[in-house]
Amino acid sequence: MSIFRRSALIALSATLGVVALSPVVQAQEKTPPTEAQLKKYAYPLAPAIEAPKVTIDYSDFPTAETWAKEAKVVVEQWFPAVWQMLGTEGQTPPKEIRLVFVKEQQAPAQAGGGQISVSGPWITERPDDLGMMVHELTHLIQRYPGYAGKPGWLVEGIADYTRWWRYEPETPRPKIDPLKNKYTDSYRVTAAFLAFLANKYDKGIVPKLDKKLRDKTYTDAAFVEITGKDLDTLWNEFAPKPALTN
Repeated sequence: MSIFRRSALIALSATLGVVALSPVVQAQEKTPPTEAQLKKYAYPLAPAIEAPKVTIDYSDFPTAETWAKEAKVVVEQWFPAVWQMLGTEGQTPPKEIRLVFVKEQQAPAQAGGGQISVSGPWITERPDDLGMMVHELTHLIQRYPGYAGKPGWLVEGIADYTRWWRYEPETPRPKIDPLKNKYTDSYRVTAAFLAFLANKYDKGIVPKLDKKLRDKTYTDAAFVEITGKDLDTLWNEFAPKPALTN
């Protein structure tokens, strides 16, 4: 709008007894956000901590030395970050994390008891897969009590969320097939679902779910509590099934 047209409109408004507010003034007069709204859009962070001591052992697979040293740096840098991202307030971090590289192991990596075991052959074939260390260190942070009773799909989904939507946010996302996939598929599928919910409903949904798992208060009703909708409804929003055609 030109200055002359704007001046004319202001003059006309004054003649009609109406004051035309500029966008800046209108914005200033909007109702301030409520505490509930702020909580919805602010990412809650646990208190900052220092990284635990990280040691490496590649004696069983000596060629892993260079990769092991890089992995050590990733764990040292990202353990404090993931700790802050999740609902860990009031928890005690491990004093030490051991990275052990082995010749034979079925899984690419696995975590437990303050240790991450890594398959030497796997990293030899996939030297760029440092992100899996973020997934595994997330498991060390989770340490949910009574793990056997927890929904494994959500446990793995949270771990992949920290990796693919925090450590590697630029990585191409998985394609979701609404006819085959489900939120219970774990890993990147569940992580993508959680990222969708965080963006649309509540930025703090992942730490809130993590805290419920940690406090042994989680049920699927947690999604209703946080978003107002049940899991199936939310999944249909995220991955709607194509309309049936004759």
